[in-house]
Amino acid sequence: MLQKKHRVKLTGKKLRELNQKIFERDNYACIVCGAYVSPEHKFHHEPNAQDKTDELSGGVVLCDSCHYARHNTDRLKEIRDKCRRYLKNIYG
Repeated sequence: MLQKKHRVKLTGKKLRELNQKIFERDNYACIVCGAYVSPEHKFHHEPNAQDKTDELSGGVVLCDSCHYARHNTDRLKEIRDKCRRYLKNIYG
């Protein structure tokens, strides 16, 4: 039997604190291109869609351009794979 993956859904202060931790971990820089990203932005969930989870190991900093490319261009797989490798390198 397939076991449903546990997902964390944060709101309010806890979500803002997670966002801050992710930005600090990623040095306020897009993990794809290295551009500075203001902490007023929200982190990107990876994986996204129904598998997203509000955990340190499930978020990365992406600039607007790379975030758009992650969802809307032929660079989708390239950026997805870079995000996943980045997180795997940190969290195993």
